[in-house]
Amino acid sequence: MKGSPTQRLSRAAGGLYSARTRFGAAAALVLAAVFSMIASPPAQAAFPDRTVKIVVGFAPGGSDIAARIIAQKLSELWGQGVVIENRPGAAGNIGADVVARSPADGYTILLCVNSYTINTTAYRNLSWNLLRDFAPAGRFAASPMVVVVNNSLPVKSMRDLIDYARANPARLNYGSAGSGTAPHLAGELFAINAGVSMTHVAYKGSGPSVTALVANEVQLSFGALSAFDAFIKDGRLRALAVTTAERSPQMPQLPTVIEGGMPGFDADIWYGLLLPAKTPADIVQKLSSDLGRVTSDPETQTRLRQRGLEPAYLESKQMADLMARDVARWKAVADRIKLALD
Repeated sequence: MKGSPTQRLSRAAGGLYSARTRFGAAAALVLAAVFSMIASPPAQAAFPDRTVKIVVGFAPGGSDIAARIIAQKLSELWGQGVVIENRPGAAGNIGADVVARSPADGYTILLCVNSYTINTTAYRNLSWNLLRDFAPAGRFAASPMVVVVNNSLPVKSMRDLIDYARANPARLNYGSAGSGTAPHLAGELFAINAGVSMTHVAYKGSGPSVTALVANEVQLSFGALSAFDAFIKDGRLRALAVTTAERSPQMPQLPTVIEGGMPGFDADIWYGLLLPAKTPADIVQKLSSDLGRVTSDPETQTRLRQRGLEPAYLESKQMADLMARDVARWKAVADRIKLALD
C-alpha cells in the first residue's frame, strides 16, 4: 500500500467505517422487514378456500336430504366442494360431539335439527352444551308437525281427540321417532295442556313409527308432514291439525292445534347450521349471509318444499334467540315428565 504510514492508516480506518456502514444499513433493512411482517401479517385467504364439511348426526335418507340441498347451493356459490358426512348415533349426539371438538375455522359445520334443543338438557352425560359450545350461523327451513290418527279412532278434529282422550284415560297410545325427539315432546306437551293421560311408544326412527300407526299398534302420532303425507293422501291415516301457530302453506285446509281448542300450542321441526363456538365472527357472519342468499334462491325453495319443508331463514342472532327459547321450553316439558336419557 502506497503513501506514508499515516495515510495508509487513514485509508484503512475509512474502509472499516464504510464496511460497518454497509453492514449496519443491511441489518437495518432486515430489521425493518421483520417489523413490517409483525405489524402487517400476510393476508389470509378468503373463506372458504378448500372443501367444507357438513356433519349430519343421523342416518342417510332423513334430515340429511335438507342438508344436501343447502350444501349443493353453497358449493355453487363458493366454488368449493361442500360434502355431507353422516355420523349417526345417540339421537344425533355423536355428530354434535364431532363438530364441537373440531377446529373452529369454519370448515366443519353441524346440521342442527331442533331435537338438539331437547338433547342438551335431557341427556345426562353429554360432552357438549348446545348454547355454550356452538355458534349459530342461521336457520334455513322449518316444517310443521302434524297430529295424525289411525282411521279406526272415532275422532275427526282436535276437539274430538281431546274429548276422547279425557273420556278414555290411559287408553291412547301415541308413537314417536324415539324418546327425546321433537315428536315425543310435542305429544307430551299436548297431554299436559289437555290434561289427559296417554302412553308413549318410542320407535327407532320416523319410518317404524309411521308403520306402527298404519297398523294400529298406536292410535295417534306427532311428526313431520313429509313422513305421513302419502298415507294421508291415500286415506289410510287422518290428519287432524298442524302443530305450528299458523296454518301450513302446504296444507292450508288443515287447522292448527290452537284452532282446535288448545291456545298457545306451537311446536315445529326446524333446520339450521352451527359452527364450533370459537369460530371467528367474520366467518360466522359470512356463512350466515351466504345461507340467507341460497335460502332465498327460487330453485332451493322449490326443492325444500318438495321435501315437505318451508324455507324459513333466520340470521345468526335470531337463531341464537330461537335456540335459547326452545331449550327453555323443552326443558320445562322434560322436567315435568322426568325425562332423563343416557
